[in-house]
Amino acid sequence: MLVDFSIQNFRSINKRQEFSMVASTATKEDGALNNTYLVNSFGVKELLKSAAIFGANGAGKSNCVKALQILKIIVLSSIETVDNNILDSVRPFFLKEEPYNLPTEFEISFLTDGNLYRYGLSLEEGVIEEEWLYWTKASRETVLFQRTKQNITYNNRSFKEAKMFVKKVGDSLVVQKTKPNVPFITVLHQFDGERSTSVCDWFRSLKIISGLDNVAGANARNFTTNLFKTDIEFKAWGLDILRSMQIDDIRIVEQDHKHLKDKIKKKDNETSEDKELRETISKILARRMKDKPSQSIEVIKYVDGEEYILPLSLESEGNQKMIFMLGPLYDAIKNNKILIVDEFERNFHTLLSKHILSTYNQKNFGQSQLIITCHDTNLLTKELFRRDQIWFVEKNVTNESELYSLVEYKEHYTRQDQSYSKDYLQGKYGAVPLFSSIEEFGDVFDE
Repeated sequence: MLVDFSIQNFRSINKRQEFSMVASTATKEDGALNNTYLVNSFGVKELLKSAAIFGANGAGKSNCVKALQILKIIVLSSIETVDNNILDSVRPFFLKEEPYNLPTEFEISFLTDGNLYRYGLSLEEGVIEEEWLYWTKASRETVLFQRTKQNITYNNRSFKEAKMFVKKVGDSLVVQKTKPNVPFITVLHQFDGERSTSVCDWFRSLKIISGLDNVAGANARNFTTNLFKTDIEFKAWGLDILRSMQIDDIRIVEQDHKHLKDKIKKKDNETSEDKELRETISKILARRMKDKPSQSIEVIKYVDGEEYILPLSLESEGNQKMIFMLGPLYDAIKNNKILIVDEFERNFHTLLSKHILSTYNQKNFGQSQLIITCHDTNLLTKELFRRDQIWFVEKNVTNESELYSLVEYKEHYTRQDQSYSKDYLQGKYGAVPLFSSIEEFGDVFDE
């Protein structure tokens, strides 16, 4: 489970910002929400099941998600991929005289395999300046390794897997088989190090999708389609939800690409011109077949006892997105994974968004977590979230994104109604749209 995550000097974020899934002990909300997990270990009493990040367009919500995504990619990349220097894609905050006056830094804490880990990277211009890994097995945090450029110190007792990748040079220990742009944790994992594998397996459990992608993205589409085809339990779970959307059944149809393959068969007495043309067509069709899914979904509806089979494309984009999100959501709940959805409510009616969030919190009895970014202020309600589950992102006067929790607004602890949206729209929490009123928006057209 995710405990907390911090970001520094990345895209619209300059100074260190921290996001936490640790449940606040100061909240007074009704425990009937059932929105927390009891931990009672490592100094953590409870962790949140879900959280939502609100903010105006361009405030930096998606950059918080991108930071997690890029850290995951860096950690899980093969050595060959990192050699292409994926770190070059990490952009600092450019709206200042010296963009590299601070290193770009990511640090994340999480629970896995009965331990609390804290892992971090500090980057400058495509090079790893620092890398560290700590763990807490019982009550006291212990360093497993601390790397500064190519120099390293490590725990001989708890992190023996590092020994064969470290060499003494003079008075210092230097990492071996690890380039300046390659995380040490990545190298150790590829050689089956125990602790490094535990860390990397946790990053694999972190699933990120974007509501900006066409109906939740190709990976989510393919994953959900395959689950409908192969997992009876998932199909029953999914159809129970989809019937409220007037979808009675789902059918998976195999796509036949034979007509495309026939176009690239070698002909008898092929000339050099024929061969060149065939190879060109072959490359074009290969790309087309790669983009074209091998399976498609048809929806089944019953009207007055009659069965109607329709292509999924005739459903609304909201219904399509809901269907394709079912797979990642089910996988997260069943396998205790973390699902992050950027632009969660895109194409969703407010009532559908509320239903998904409420069902997740009430029916999730494992250790999965759901984190969303959104704009829909109708979701700012005590019926869905505790205050510590609500986060905001706002640009300050120097155009830097700042991340903060509703818990920081103590004056609203005793609010009597069920919604925080009124105060939010009035600007009491910040993170509001560019125009604070309809009148101000209209003034722009009158100038």
